This record gives sequence, structure tokens and C-alpha cells, in this order.
Amino acid sequence: MDSALFNLRNALYLGNYQQAISEAMSAGASTERDFFMYRALVEQGQYRVVMDEVGPQAPVSVQAVKLLATYLSGISKDVVVLQLKEWLTDPGMLENWQLILIAATVLLHEQDYKEALKITHQSTQLDVMGLVVQIYLKIDRPDLARKQVKAMQEQDDDATLTKLANAWTCLCEIGAEKYQEALYEFQELGEKYNMSLMLLNAMAACNMHMGCFDDAEKLLQEALSKSANDTNSLINLLVCLNHLQKPADVIARYTSQLKISSPDHPWVAKFGELEASFDRCADQLRKA
Repeated sequence: MDSALFNLRNALYLGNYQQAISEAMSAGASTERDFFMYRALVEQGQYRVVMDEVGPQAPVSVQAVKLLATYLSGISKDVVVLQLKEWLTDPGMLENWQLILIAATVLLHEQDYKEALKITHQSTQLDVMGLVVQIYLKIDRPDLARKQVKAMQEQDDDATLTKLANAWTCLCEIGAEKYQEALYEFQELGEKYNMSLMLLNAMAACNMHMGCFDDAEKLLQEALSKSANDTNSLINLLVCLNHLQKPADVIARYTSQLKISSPDHPWVAKFGELEASFDRCADQLRKA
């Protein structure tokens, strides 16, 4: 893998999506470059750009990213799932790790964890192995995730994906030492490359697990200075502010900002349900 392609892939997995897109401009034309570049655009939420640019003659790997963009945009989700499953019935496609990765990613969104693991668990491609770790953590099996991480470490202990997989697994295991190890991993990656919103939020999560909410708040404020309406940063900051017992008006301001910037996010929807439930109970008590 040439250096430009390495930098592109690395930036994508560290959450430095704009850097990844810039790196793609320096990389020679290839299916792999387009695969990573369009995935970075998908991570930025630029679904329409990907859907418009990827034509019917593009390789299956790149077409798969277009299907991911289509799925995440909310268009024809069932059709997307059926198309990916149809491609996977072709024995020749079972060697296409990029297709497998995208198909499993969609199945993960579908919460079809069994099928996602079925098509990924035997892969020795680090990108796919990293996704398997995420699936195991999603189903609350850090023990299985740890086994997968060890397999990744045996293959390439220094790879960014391996270090990320180890850190995420540590964060889901129990104990201050594990949280501290995860924090070091995220911090070292940020210092070695570029600190992203993803890494700042991950470091904040480590600090919250250790009860260091002041440190977590500083990291989240830094994240918001990079992107004022980043959904994950706002949600994590609200958790911190409540633990720190900050003034109600401060918490209300960030809550309002989150509702405006991400009205369709599940967290916002759940918060609205809880608010409505509280108001109903309060009204009943007033009338009692």
C-alpha cells in the first residue's frame, strides 16, 4: 500500500474524514482509493454526493459504498439489504473483503448480528476483523471481542485498527486499569496523527468511566470547538454537566442546541419521551 493510500485509510479510521478526502486526491486512481474516499464522504453524511458520483460501471466494492450511502439516507433500505445479500450469494464475491465489510456494516445497522458475524468471522483482513470486534461489543460480548483483538495483534500489533480495537474493547471491560489503557491508546493515536472528534469523545468516555468528569468536560469542549454542533460531543457533554451538577440554565442551553441540530437522533427522541412523561406526572400531581 503506497503512503498516500495508507494515510487515506488511516485518517478514515481515526475519524479525520476531511483529511482522508484530501489524501485521496494525492493517491493514484484505484478501486481501493475510491472505496476509502467514498466511505469518508459517507461518514461526513454526504450521502447524495456518493449516490450521484458512483455510476453503474463502478466496481462492486465501490457500488457497495453507494448502497451504504443509500441505506443511511433512509432510501429503500430493504432493497439495499436484498442487493447486498444477493451479491454475497456469488461464490466469487466471498473473497471481496470490501463488499463483506459494507454488507456487515449494513447488517449491524439492521441489528442482524448473527448474519453479520456469519459473513465476517472467518476473515483475516484487519478491516473486517475490526468490525467483528465492534459487533461483539455491540452484543455485549467483550470476551469474544478480546479474542478477536488478540488475533489482530498477532497479525499486526502496530496497526491503527488493532490499537483502536484494543482500546474500544478495554473501554467495555471492567476496571480502572482497562479504562486507563484505553485512554493511553486513544491519546497516543491522536498525538501521532491528528486529534479527531472521534478520538476526543473516546478519551472523554474513558475519563467518564473513571469518574474524571472535569477532564472529560475539557475534552468535549475541545471537540465542540472543532465542530459546534457535533451530536456525540453534545450528548457526552450533557452527561458530564449533569454529573458535575452544573447550573440548570447551562444544561438547558446545550440540550436546546442538541434538539435543534439533531432533532431526529434517538437520544433526542428518548429525551423528548422522558420530558413528556415527566410533565404528565407533574400535571397529575398538581391536580391531585
